[in-house]
Amino acid sequence: MSNVIEELTNLEIRNLLLEVLSYEGDDIDTEGKTFKMYGYQGSQADLFRLLNGLIIKRNLKPTKVPMKGEAWGCHGNTLYEYQTINLSRSEILKLFQEFHNLLNQGIISPGAYGSYSTELPYFHVTPLGMECIVRQDFLPYDQDGYLSKLKTVTDLHTWILFYMTEALKCFNANCVNSSMINIGLAGEVVIEELVEHLGTFLRNKDQALHSSFMAEISRDWKISHKYTKYLEYRDKYIANSRDTVLKTYTSTMDKASSTIYATFTRLTRNSLTHPNDLIMDRIQVLMFFMSFVNYCELQYKYINYYKSNS
Repeated sequence: MSNVIEELTNLEIRNLLLEVLSYEGDDIDTEGKTFKMYGYQGSQADLFRLLNGLIIKRNLKPTKVPMKGEAWGCHGNTLYEYQTINLSRSEILKLFQEFHNLLNQGIISPGAYGSYSTELPYFHVTPLGMECIVRQDFLPYDQDGYLSKLKTVTDLHTWILFYMTEALKCFNANCVNSSMINIGLAGEVVIEELVEHLGTFLRNKDQALHSSFMAEISRDWKISHKYTKYLEYRDKYIANSRDTVLKTYTSTMDKASSTIYATFTRLTRNSLTHPNDLIMDRIQVLMFFMSFVNYCELQYKYINYYKSNS
């Protein structure tokens, strides 16, 4: 039986750092300290000390360095493998890499309010960072995790996966406008899927409604027009039929937010492809990433229902 201890990956260390920043329990520090208690700011020493406590709590590595407590905001000790932290030399280097990645991506920023310092080792969690630490399940920084979550959507169109993969690459390269363009393209594929499969569904369920729907769709190529007509005819069919399944789906679909999402994504994508003064904020784009998986899950309930009942 091998005694080799499997090392933590960069992604695992990154996720542990985010978890430490968001942790609200009192069991990863001997004095029960957390970043929340101190307004989500402190020193690198605080972060690394609590990380060590979390590693012990999760039983991720053999415990050679016990959990401890120190005054908040101290400079701390130099990290040495299995002497001041339960990590190997290579894992400590990964820890430094991921800490600076959090800085580069705007999740944390140098300096802490009050009697600390404006520079490292003191830092604070940014507004973007606050969004990240409460949504660790499928953040765009974890490309594989995000795509794995997206792939759970039944019969997801391959072009959606392609555009969202490109969007992730752009976002993580800090090209947020390019990222938004690709999210917009993915959103348009969703709408095209809705329109196509509702048309096939209506052809088999209501010929008159189908003819009217196809005539309306053909009048304007714009994706906003298609989506408006899709919603109109979907709701007409539901109102005139006894289809309880679609009525149930519609009751769970936040119509206002889904319409705003589709429209704003389209407008943003169109605006960003032409010279103008629109520059997307990183937090705005992050919010689209966070909502897109849920948006696809809801819309594909309709798409797959249309397909299976046509």
